[in-house]
Amino acid sequence: MTHAFAKDSRACAACVSWGGDRALSDDNTLVHVDRYSAEGECRTATSQDYRKVTRSYHTCPTWAPLPMLKKHGGRPERQPVFASRPAPASAMASAAVKPVPEVAAAAPVRVVAAAPAVPLPPPAPPVCRSEPLDLDQIPQIASLLYVHWRRVLRGRPMPEARDIDTAQIRECVPRLCLMEPLRGGEDFLYRACGRAVQRRIGQRAVPRPVSDCHPAEAAARFNADLRACLETGEPRGFLVRDDPMLPGARFVELLLPLSDEDGRPARVLAFRHVPGG
Repeated sequence: MTHAFAKDSRACAACVSWGGDRALSDDNTLVHVDRYSAEGECRTATSQDYRKVTRSYHTCPTWAPLPMLKKHGGRPERQPVFASRPAPASAMASAAVKPVPEVAAAAPVRVVAAAPAVPLPPPAPPVCRSEPLDLDQIPQIASLLYVHWRRVLRGRPMPEARDIDTAQIRECVPRLCLMEPLRGGEDFLYRACGRAVQRRIGQRAVPRPVSDCHPAEAAARFNADLRACLETGEPRGFLVRDDPMLPGARFVELLLPLSDEDGRPARVLAFRHVPGG
């Protein structure tokens, strides 16, 4: 019967794998010292087939608990069992057996009723908010509207509503809204509303105020942005987050002021980049 062995020595391959410093004795035995708290020797295997490991067990009982490494032909599912130096028989016989203490009578256990679990309050809904956005960062489709708005200025602070040619901004029309202030800008009225925005609102918006078409928080946010655009008379870009019209997402909003015949700010052209068309 042949045994597994290492090519660089005449000893068992598992012994070489797990062994430490080794030296061959005169009778060709491999001596292992200071490795996993065990000492022993392994007789040489008789096989000379270096190309194939024929067995994965040892030729000595001392190192038998240690499996052979996978690179030496051992089985990967076997885990190493670390051997410890066996205690002398005389020491085990002379060891005194500790008496087992008597178990005291167990005191009665007082059962305390657990307090009823208090349900956690539901998480607060996200707050609808908007952040100023640089006009250089608005989407390309919104840039088309902004370029058209600047083209029809003709030296004025802002164009009139009749100057906006929807044929030249056809891609923007489904997301456009024409807003008119009510009560000095406290609320705004939908004068026109694109179909993409109206689908997100879920109801007919024209001619109704913002406060009737949106939840209170979203309406207050939209009215505040419209009022700021109308008061400054300058185009403004916003990044809107957590709007009920598009829950859990964000979209870009472009507000462009429009004037009346006297050149005073009168309306706001709002582009809301929501999905749909």
